[in-house]
Amino acid sequence: MFKPFKRFNCFFGVFILACLIVTAGFSGAWAAEDYPSRTVTVINPFSPGGGTDIEIRNLMPFVQEHLGVPVIVKNVTGAAGTLGMSYAEKAKPDGYTIAGVVLPDVVLAQELQNSGTHVQDFKPIYGWFKGPMAVEVRSDSPYDTFEELIEASREKKLRAAIVGIGTIDHLHDCLIEKFTNTEFIKVPYGGGGPATRAALSGEADFLVGVTTTGLRFVRDGRLRMLTILGPERVDEVPDVPTIHELGYEDYPYIPFVRGAMAPPGVPEDRMAKLEEAFKKAVDEEGFRKVMKKQGRPVKEFSRAEMKEVVKDNFRLAKEYMPLMKEDQKK
Repeated sequence: MFKPFKRFNCFFGVFILACLIVTAGFSGAWAAEDYPSRTVTVINPFSPGGGTDIEIRNLMPFVQEHLGVPVIVKNVTGAAGTLGMSYAEKAKPDGYTIAGVVLPDVVLAQELQNSGTHVQDFKPIYGWFKGPMAVEVRSDSPYDTFEELIEASREKKLRAAIVGIGTIDHLHDCLIEKFTNTEFIKVPYGGGGPATRAALSGEADFLVGVTTTGLRFVRDGRLRMLTILGPERVDEVPDVPTIHELGYEDYPYIPFVRGAMAPPGVPEDRMAKLEEAFKKAVDEEGFRKVMKKQGRPVKEFSRAEMKEVVKDNFRLAKEYMPLMKEDQKK
C-alpha cells in the first residue's frame, strides 16, 4: 500500500530536479548574456525641467553611444526623490534599470521621511557634478542683498520655495534660520524646476537653489543671486559674495553632487561596463561643451569616490537630522 507514495515521491523528486536544471539554465543564460543587449532605463527621481533632469539628458546621448544600446530617461518623481529611488530599488538587478541621483537629497529624504528606501545598498556608478547652493530672488525683488532679505524676515515670515521636504535646500533653509535667528515658511514644490518658477512668478519670496539651475535666469535678468552658500565665489557670477564673506564664517559647506547609481545586486562585470561607459561619456568633448555653455562645471567621481560621497552624506544626515526633524514639528 506504500507504492503510490513511493511513486509520488519519485515523481516529486524528478520535478524538483527539473526545476533546478531549468533555473540553472536561466541563470547561466543571464550570466552569459552579452551585456548590454537592450535598452537601459535611467530613473530620474526629480521633475522634468530641473537642473538634474537637464544634466541627465545632456549626458545620456553620450552614455548611449558608449554602451551601444538605447538609453532612455524616465522621470519618477515625488517625496524628495525617494519615490524614484524606491522604483529603481525594486527593479530587476540586471543593470538595465539605474538611477540618476542627487546627493545629499536622496540620503536626507530617506532618513527624514523613513521612506523605506536603502540608498546605502545602492551601487555607485559615476558622478559628474559638484557645486554650491545659492540664495536667489526675483530680479525685481525688494531685497537687493542677503542682509535685506534677513532683515525683512525679522518683520514677517517670508515664503521659501524648496524642492521638497528632506532636500539639500530644505536643510540650507534650516541652517540659515539657525545662523540668522529667523524663521521662514517653507513650501515644497516637488522639483527644482517648479521651485524656481515659484520664485520667478513671485509666489515665493526666495529660494535656495543650486547655482547652475539659477544661472540661466540670472543671465536673462529674471533672477538675482544674493549669496553663495560655500567658501568660494562662483566664476559665472563673480560679484555675488559668499556666506562666509557676509560674516557667517562657521556656516557649513554642503555641496550638491549629481551622479548615477545602480540598485543592489547588479553583477560586478555589469557595474564595470556601466562605469566605463559613464566615464567615457563625461570625458566627451561634446558633453563638456554643452555643460560649459550652461555654466555647469564638470566634476568627475569614480565609483570609489561616489561611495565615499554617500558615506559622507550619511554622516551629514546624522549630524543635521535633529535640526530638520525639529523643523518638521513647527
